[in-house]
Amino acid sequence: MKKIFALTVATGFIACGPTPEKFIEKSQQALAREDYDAALLFMKNAYELSLPKEFFITKRDLSFSFLRASHDGQKILLIEKKLAKKAFESTRAMVINRAKENKQEKTQIPGKIRDVNFAPDGNFAVFLQQPGEQIKDCKIWLWQVEQNKTSEIGGTHCVTKPAVKNDGTVWYLKNDQIHVFNPTSGKDTLFNKGAKPEKSAKKFPAYAHFYSAPDNKVWMIYGAAGSYRLYQLGEKQKLVSKDIAASKLYLVSESKIAGVFVGGAGNQQFVTLNPKDSQIGRRMKAKVWGDAAFINDRQFYYIEDGVLAFRSGSSETELPFWAEQIAIGVKDELLFLSSTGSAMRYIHKSPPAESLKIYNKAVEIDDSKS
Repeated sequence: MKKIFALTVATGFIACGPTPEKFIEKSQQALAREDYDAALLFMKNAYELSLPKEFFITKRDLSFSFLRASHDGQKILLIEKKLAKKAFESTRAMVINRAKENKQEKTQIPGKIRDVNFAPDGNFAVFLQQPGEQIKDCKIWLWQVEQNKTSEIGGTHCVTKPAVKNDGTVWYLKNDQIHVFNPTSGKDTLFNKGAKPEKSAKKFPAYAHFYSAPDNKVWMIYGAAGSYRLYQLGEKQKLVSKDIAASKLYLVSESKIAGVFVGGAGNQQFVTLNPKDSQIGRRMKAKVWGDAAFINDRQFYYIEDGVLAFRSGSSETELPFWAEQIAIGVKDELLFLSSTGSAMRYIHKSPPAESLKIYNKAVEIDDSKS
């Protein structure tokens, strides 16, 4: 889905010093060596540095590995991006509260962050922390943001994904049993009396990916290698579907509807599920996206082949950005982590024409790599 983005904006571009030009020069030198990966990376940096400050959530020289947002888009969680040789040193985390004049809360997690999940209200964050490269079991850390309290609460396999609810309870899997940690009491209990969820393939290990919804429900996708089951966890464990194709669940922002991929390889469909009765509401053919973020069940952003796009009904528009993670901010604004690690925002305003010229050149380099 790589296309040249049309130059539709007539506004000029005021360079922020020589930095974009230097990256362009480095890109040209890399092209002369036929090093297309380096040339593309230099051009991406040149493009981002040419953009106005309004396209950035933080300073442009900061780089992050994770971006999450609260359900209302007012709180943004960012995890610093580190060099590989420093991957297992302490990692810094930051929450920006936009409702309080961008007030920042910060903490440090002692090791490599494999994943992070934000409570829907943004008052808690749960981290999956890997102590060492060869270690398969990760530690679970809970950050009570407003109290600025961070504590280790348990352990689980590094492939799994814990979730945290608005009440601070953390949901995770250990020894094929669902655990619930309560930070108020400090107790860890077994959900559903420790009954193990049913696997798709009994002879193979299964991993759990938990998602906390704004309506206080917890969803769990359980399985491995394209064969998953979807559960809804309330008073009891409810099997919703045996036909899940990917471990990612998306929450449709406006109506709190869950969306998942179903079907076999090459024949996937994206479906939305009504949280009241778990019945399928809408189907569409789609590739398994790198990430997606929903305004409602007909308007959403998604990443395909590393490129951002927006869909409204049957209409699709490619956006001039490379992205890795996305979320919905306030007033349908898009928050995203660029492929270089910049924390950025898109408010339906096109970049300046001079910036788009750099973007188009980067797309040409990207196409030549294919």
